[in-house]
Amino acid sequence: MDNVVWLRPPGKPCLVLSDDEWWRGSVVWEEARREDGLWWGTVTYDKEGQKITEVRSQHDLRAR
Repeated sequence: MDNVVWLRPPGKPCLVLSDDEWWRGSVVWEEARREDGLWWGTVTYDKEGQKITEVRSQHDLRAR
């Protein structure tokens, strides 16, 4: 699979906080902190059988 071209890099494993529960997912971090001083990233996670992709701050994410 040396000829695979990623549209975006694969995410790093993480836990995503949604509705007071932690869900397994992955995150691709933005290259720099935003003006609010926080790190933000695009997360993809499965919640109750549905694949969700959102932009979340560091406050909603934990390393896995």
